[in-house]
Amino acid sequence: MVDNPLRANIALTLERERARRGLSHMHMAELFRTAEGEKLAYRTYIQTVRQKNNVTLTTLQVMANGLQLSVAGLLIGGKKVPEWAHRLDDNAIRKRLAHIIDFERQRRTLHRYEMATLIGVAEATFTKLERASGNVSVDTIAAIAKALKLDPATFLFSEKIPPADLPVSDQPGR
Repeated sequence: MVDNPLRANIALTLERERARRGLSHMHMAELFRTAEGEKLAYRTYIQTVRQKNNVTLTTLQVMANGLQLSVAGLLIGGKKVPEWAHRLDDNAIRKRLAHIIDFERQRRTLHRYEMATLIGVAEATFTKLERASGNVSVDTIAAIAKALKLDPATFLFSEKIPPADLPVSDQPGR
């Protein structure tokens, strides 16, 4: 098993929700349908609960929709985050991650290739992260947090960096 607190938080939240709803694993997995109406594979759900799946933000969005939770709610493991964080979907979280990476790169006065090295990704992957494109996995998010010495469960939702995609009236402190 990979030591990733985000995997543990997601698994814990899924199990809590399953117990709260009194569902079997099979019935729990049936809650997860994509926007196109296709079901998420049962195996994906079970591997995620067992923390053996490097789940992506897109898959987390499907799970969050099925449970009527936020993606942030799946990632944080019961920690407190600002209310605006619960309004972020997978695309907004990708943009938020890109914003944080750029903020940290500039704060540390690093070139892009240096930041890619620091967070442990190839330059091509860094470019995708920086552009908020591609399907980011929770292992990548946790690795970035670890490299930046930030809490993987909450750094995406920190009020130290205002959300780039929220109206000014919704930003923290307004």
